[in-house]
Amino acid sequence: MDSRDWKGVINQILYGLIFTPQLDDPSAGQMAAAMVERRYFGDGPGVYADAIAWARQYAGPLTDEIETPHSEHDFRDFLRRLAVELDERRPWPGSAT
Repeated sequence: MDSRDWKGVINQILYGLIFTPQLDDPSAGQMAAAMVERRYFGDGPGVYADAIAWARQYAGPLTDEIETPHSEHDFRDFLRRLAVELDERRPWPGSAT
């Protein structure tokens, strides 16, 4: 993934959480399943996993482009949970990783 493209992918994740009241393990599991099954997240889990890796290394804000009820801290914690959930679902259908 190009280093300039990851933020748009992260914004897709953030947008998908606007009406999610709790950014907890069950929410991360549901989103990971949707990514692996390519429901709502058609680019596939690899694209989202790569973007999450970029985002977790980024020191700047991740919640600055989309209005969200979630704090920066809570969203970053959710991305960590989501990364774990995606990793636990490997190997992903239709991918070598």
